[in-house]
Amino acid sequence: MYGLVNKAVESLVLSKFGQDTWDIIREKANISGPLISMKSYDDQVTYDLVGACVEVLELPVEDVLHTFGEYWVLDVAVVNYSNLMDAHGMGFVEFVKNLDQMHSRIQMTFDNLNPPSFQCQELDTETIKISYFSERPGLTHFVVGLLSGLGKHFQEDVNIEILATKADGAVSDDFKVTHRPISNS
Repeated sequence: MYGLVNKAVESLVLSKFGQDTWDIIREKANISGPLISMKSYDDQVTYDLVGACVEVLELPVEDVLHTFGEYWVLDVAVVNYSNLMDAHGMGFVEFVKNLDQMHSRIQMTFDNLNPPSFQCQELDTETIKISYFSERPGLTHFVVGLLSGLGKHFQEDVNIEILATKADGAVSDDFKVTHRPISNS
């Protein structure tokens, strides 16, 4: 993964738990020197960071991944990649349907990027099925956090149900997502 993912983990920990906690997590994950956003890191570095967060923060891995997924959308992508996000959808469903196209554009910037793939099927006007394909195992709850963050970003109430996971032998992680605009009443 690229360092921008690891830098986002650092930013999340610093913003929620402070420098001392980040220093402990960093040490447990065997990170020396600064993380560089545009540098390609072995995926294990990110997994080690998440594992250290789980240990130090004493939180379940599902909670850490979910929180990071929301943070990625609401605090990293919206701030740093707003033009890219705006170009790929003006609503929750439209954006999710265009995730592969967005990742294709990102691949032009990042050498050796191996992005996930998403397939979206509308089941009815308020329900979609999303299939997530990735060579990286264990990120189901990160995707749940991403989808939750996208719902908040697009001001939609989303309910995410995990239908299947690669960890249980499925071909993809599958999610059933009900969505509706948040009423302002």
